[in-house]
Amino acid sequence: MGPFWFQRGLAFLPVFLVVWTYLTFTISYIIAVSRGDVDPGFPYISDTGARRPESSIFGQMLNISAVAALACLYVRYKQVTGYTEMLDMEKTRIVTILNKVSMAMGVLICLGLSLVANFQETSVLGVHICGALMAFVLGTIYAFIQSYITYKMHPEVNSRHIFHARLIIACLCAAAMIGGVIATSFVPAIDEKGNMKLHWKPGEKGYAAHLASTIFEWILAGGFLSFFYTFIRDFQVISIHAETHLHNNTLYHRQGEEIHEEEQEGDQLA
Repeated sequence: MGPFWFQRGLAFLPVFLVVWTYLTFTISYIIAVSRGDVDPGFPYISDTGARRPESSIFGQMLNISAVAALACLYVRYKQVTGYTEMLDMEKTRIVTILNKVSMAMGVLICLGLSLVANFQETSVLGVHICGALMAFVLGTIYAFIQSYITYKMHPEVNSRHIFHARLIIACLCAAAMIGGVIATSFVPAIDEKGNMKLHWKPGEKGYAAHLASTIFEWILAGGFLSFFYTFIRDFQVISIHAETHLHNNTLYHRQGEEIHEEEQEGDQLA
């Protein structure tokens, strides 16, 4: 019997990322709700990791997600690079340029995730929002770029079905992001005491907009994870190996002289 589907190639990377990130959201949500830090009905994802101890768990787990996401994006970059070098494609140049741009965006996306993880909204709101914008806005653009790359690589590399799937997810993310921004503009984020508003009651001012905003955020996060899920089949047929090339057989800059000096110093000490 051959390896399981998630053991083929590097398919375990997107699988781990998706499962781990869902666990991150679920664990922080359960802890925050059980402690009464947030209401059970659709809180912001960041609200579930705003207070201790769930903030520490949320931050640590999301940092691991950021590293896993960076690994996935790098593998995708190397995969596209490999296909453009191996195949004689008419549209190689535009694919190569977009692939490099998307990789640069991928680094910023993962940095944004790390900022969201380490700077809670209740402590450093500005940095937290900046990280969220980097992750969500650049993530949506990345999804469209990768969808276009997938389209350009048809029929030599992939079918149109995966292009349609990625394009639908990208459009869903874009719609959720726009809807979330509009809804958030009607939400009073600060309560009467000047603190971040984490509890909402049905019927109070801004509740409907808050509910719509949080739903859009969860859809957006789910859309991003679904986009990584589309990489699983791609990653089943790729593996990456590191090669070590030693340019010198020692770490001395001038091989003979330093070794001789070391031996003389050793004799003197003896």
